[in-house]
Amino acid sequence: MTSPDAVPGIVAAARAAFPGWRDAAPHARADVLRRAADLVRGRLEELAVLHAGESGKVISQARNEVRGAARLLEVNAELGRTWTGTLAPTGALPGGERDLTLVERVPVGVVVAVIPFNFPVELTVEKAAAALATGNVVIVKPPPQNPRATTEVCELLHEAGVPRDVLQVVPGGTELSAALCAAPGVDAVSLTGSVGAGVAVASATASLLRPLHLELGGNGAAIVLPDADLDLVVSETLRGRLLMNGQACAATKRVLAHRSIAADLTERLHAALAEIRPEDPLKEDARLGPLIDAGAAARVAGQVRRVVSEGGRRILGAPEADGPWYAPALLADVPASAAVACDDEIFGPVFPVIPVEDEAEAVAVANSSALRLTAAVFSPDLPRAMAVAQRLDFGGVVLNGTNNYRPPVVPFGGVGLAGAGREGDGYTIEEMTRTRFLAIRGLRPAGAPLDGPR
Repeated sequence: MTSPDAVPGIVAAARAAFPGWRDAAPHARADVLRRAADLVRGRLEELAVLHAGESGKVISQARNEVRGAARLLEVNAELGRTWTGTLAPTGALPGGERDLTLVERVPVGVVVAVIPFNFPVELTVEKAAAALATGNVVIVKPPPQNPRATTEVCELLHEAGVPRDVLQVVPGGTELSAALCAAPGVDAVSLTGSVGAGVAVASATASLLRPLHLELGGNGAAIVLPDADLDLVVSETLRGRLLMNGQACAATKRVLAHRSIAADLTERLHAALAEIRPEDPLKEDARLGPLIDAGAAARVAGQVRRVVSEGGRRILGAPEADGPWYAPALLADVPASAAVACDDEIFGPVFPVIPVEDEAEAVAVANSSALRLTAAVFSPDLPRAMAVAQRLDFGGVVLNGTNNYRPPVVPFGGVGLAGAGREGDGYTIEEMTRTRFLAIRGLRPAGAPLDGPR
């Protein structure tokens, strides 16, 4: 583990390495990232097994995450190679017609990337590849619960040609994160983690006005209208909620079902979930593994007990966890006044069904949360579903599919305490760069005067 006392030296090394990497040709930086993508693919199975073994993520999902990381390296290599600026239309203003003003995007400098435990490989590359492609240097703080796969991927970046001071990996806990984020010489922070972690970083760096990219919690809501295809709702809800064993920010954590179909939907969820049990994540057909640790599972069990104390009925799920193991919990008739209906985000395989009277109540309950990352609306009546979606104040809304939706081509991020900034192909690069204009005065020939009206 890295001591917080080492942070000044780490940042100093990054600052010293910045000019050389910034001034390298974009195509040279891109070549390094492409080589790294090939190396990651060449060790896909090894990295996936390592990731599943230390994280509890089922092996099929671990493979997909490593594949996604390789793709992100390639995409950001190409984006960094071809990223260009624009021309400001100074000729639109009297006196500016002879000026040529370039607007370019330049690297911010030293970027600290704080990585969570749930998607550590992909999110490390999401942040680091975009930063490196555009000339930044990066300090990665991997998750203390499962740092090995992240560290191995960073080693492959070094093998591909990224200098060690350009990409540093510093393992440690919350004290190290706090020291890094607030350290003099750091130019920007990109953190994916809990709301508490994001608020702490924002508070610690407020006097510095340091750019912060924060992807925090999400209490995702799926609104199920009376005419919805309930089999589709069940399959999509399970697919999104069980990703990373229920430990995904964008998972469906609230099912807001019209009262006329809430009981039927609950029965169908019961039938589907009764067959699922947590098991060895290295089994090829595993659908659910353990939570990241026993403490996480105990917290989930406590949250489920709270829902029951507030009026929900436990249909499935144990009152206590078994170490890190926690079987899916299904909670019926959860009142809209329960904490889970608003801001009590449950990071585990829990399915609260909250009956609502109409679309207005569904929208009001969904929007009541400060953790508005993604939402979903289920109805075959697309104009009706779209009308509901337009009233949802979330970072993204999916119609007739799980709200756990993050293809790399969309701007992924939340509203309120769900975070600030966006990630995705090109969007992450915008977070890792800033604009600068270069004005050349009097370069263009003077425009000929126009005659008056004819």
